[in-house]
Amino acid sequence: MRSVLQILESLDREDGLEVSKLEKSLKLTKKIDKDKLHIAIKALSKLGIVQFISDDKLTVNNDIGLIKGRVRCSSKGYCFVVREDQGEDIYIREANLNNAWHGDFVIVIITKQGVKRRAPEGSIQCVLHRYNDILLAKVESEKSTGKLRAFPLDDRIPVTIELENDKDNWQPNRDFIYEVKITKYPIAQFNAKGSIIRELSINGGVEGDIELLLSKNNISRNIVTPKVAPKKIPLKGREDLTTQPSLLFQSWESENTPSLPAIFAEPNDGGNRIWIHSPTVSERINLGGKLDQFLKDKGEIICLGNNWLDFLNESLTSASKFKLNEANEAISLMVDINGDGHVTDWKFSTSIIRPVKIITTKHLKTIVNRKATSKSIPIAIKTIKDNLEVIYTILHASQQINSNNCSSIKLDEHIPNLERLSELHKTFPGRDFHGWSKTYSNTDPQSIIDVYIRLSSNILANHLIGYKLPFIYKEHEEIDSSAINELTKTALALDNNINVNIDGTLSTAELIKSFDTSSEKKILHKLLKHIIPGIHLKLYKPNLHTEAISLDSEIITNNIESPWCCPTLNYWNIFNQFILTALLNDGKNKSSSRSKDLIELGKKDSWKELHWDLLSSKINENINNYSNSTLIQNLNDIRKKSKTFRNNIISIAQGREAQRIVGKEVEAIITGVQSYGFFAEINDLTAEGLVHVSTLGDDWYEYRSRQNLLVGRKSKKTYQLGQKVNIRVLKVDILKNQIDLELVKDEDNESINDNEITIDIDSEN
Repeated sequence: MRSVLQILESLDREDGLEVSKLEKSLKLTKKIDKDKLHIAIKALSKLGIVQFISDDKLTVNNDIGLIKGRVRCSSKGYCFVVREDQGEDIYIREANLNNAWHGDFVIVIITKQGVKRRAPEGSIQCVLHRYNDILLAKVESEKSTGKLRAFPLDDRIPVTIELENDKDNWQPNRDFIYEVKITKYPIAQFNAKGSIIRELSINGGVEGDIELLLSKNNISRNIVTPKVAPKKIPLKGREDLTTQPSLLFQSWESENTPSLPAIFAEPNDGGNRIWIHSPTVSERINLGGKLDQFLKDKGEIICLGNNWLDFLNESLTSASKFKLNEANEAISLMVDINGDGHVTDWKFSTSIIRPVKIITTKHLKTIVNRKATSKSIPIAIKTIKDNLEVIYTILHASQQINSNNCSSIKLDEHIPNLERLSELHKTFPGRDFHGWSKTYSNTDPQSIIDVYIRLSSNILANHLIGYKLPFIYKEHEEIDSSAINELTKTALALDNNINVNIDGTLSTAELIKSFDTSSEKKILHKLLKHIIPGIHLKLYKPNLHTEAISLDSEIITNNIESPWCCPTLNYWNIFNQFILTALLNDGKNKSSSRSKDLIELGKKDSWKELHWDLLSSKINENINNYSNSTLIQNLNDIRKKSKTFRNNIISIAQGREAQRIVGKEVEAIITGVQSYGFFAEINDLTAEGLVHVSTLGDDWYEYRSRQNLLVGRKSKKTYQLGQKVNIRVLKVDILKNQIDLELVKDEDNESINDNEITIDIDSEN
């Protein structure tokens, strides 16, 4: 059965839709499914969400002020709906939740307008799409009846699930948690129903931890791959670049590493000419086809720590992956930059390339450490000696481009140096998990190509804006100026060598730069990460000419990124590749078949010469059908899942390491101070948590916000930012991501009461 969201998407048209056509649109063939659809239509019409405009014709009712959004609940029971239109969040009382769960996409109606600082209140009218259909839960049996009940581990979903499994086959076990499939969601006074899919051991080793986290984040290994072969790409019209010795820069080392772009660079007119070659995936699938839907559902590749959960299926991976010393189809971007690293020209094209070498971290470390005057070739780089000039050019140009890029915030990452997290230590090209990316490193191959990927993403955005074509772009939210001011005060209290302007302020870029020379750089970077808003995917889709112009100006000013050259990593790269290849392969490059004046559609400013319809009506209609807000919403949801999974896999690794040192004394550092206590981080594990004031002894501690410290009224003992404390690990709770510690004697051997600290190891990395 389809969700309410799919029903409304099919009906969202001015002229309405007959019920029979709606059934076909939803691909309902069984009588039972059609009957359920009629029940849903009746319920939606009573709620006023849909309406009949004739005897058998339905449409969405857009006149009653219904608002779409996603439910966000806290563990303390507070619930809000985050609006799709980015309006003010709506507070939902428990009585008005209408059995919606955390994460569900819903329709809400405002029942009370917001006054002063109070949020508006609302009531959920209908659940459009359920976020959770599989949950991790603890299972218990009722003493009186013996019936099995499941209780979700996520305390933001405080519900009881009645299990349909045979109690004789499933016995609750404290050493296991259970993956539960929801078969019926709650309605009225009736509880949800479900069935146990499998049991998962809490102590199942690295692979067991991965299975726990995949289930916890609702990420499936078992999405059925459609039996559709990738399309063969015609070679006619492709630019032959096989004589160009392009290079693959790769830091990841696992066997199933995804394919990344190839790079080539050479000096050109006082600057450099750079070629960025992307694996082509979009040309091998049909927009809206089965393979396209499969990739859309998967969303993106997932790093499991030291290997990968594949994104592309096996046949697409084999067809699109760049192979050394073989001809490979690609989509290429040629970029000219001047001596200062600024772009002067570009051209997109479909091409055939032949990469010759893979450049690794070992190669780059040898090259960077090699003396400029040295004539001998170290053994580590003898196999690439013929490519050294190209590598030096690529390195030099990447440093120039990186220094000119002020739109991307780059900070140090602090991830435990563990084998199970080996792939996470390398730069993830083009990917922003938290609004910031890893600091540029000239010895990390993927850090170097990250610079070129971001540059190419910005160039594509400008190119498609010129042609008034839709694309997906990354929106960086602005950092609140008051948060920057507060952080500046904290930084000055921690390190008075930081220089500020005459008025005592710093911009974000200036603040980050000032941290580079500070001895407290690690703590300052951690504090900065807390105030950086996230990144959201958005759709640029010009409709009217006047609207397009105003939006164009805003987007170009913001140095927008429209990712396209890493289609092996996620679907938004593939979608933007679809648009680019439609332009290059299907765009009309002349006004008529008889005209001799051709436009190179991939060249910079070529759109200025266009005065005819670029694409056929059929191609335009196909693109418009699949360029919608639902696509963006789904992709943003997938991004959140992968971001949370990444946090969790770091946290559980930290927890497992902490289990090894239970009972041992270790050193921690205070990374944040609040009125209710201070945050401490265990060295080497980078696990951070709260030390509550109630655990600090018999004294009463006052919070002094300007100095970022707690002061004891009687003892005058202080706890402040950057201070080291000695602690002992008592207990680790893997499921809750918590470590319990106790304070031990400090550096002056002053006796401190046995106090307990609870550390939450949810990493911000």
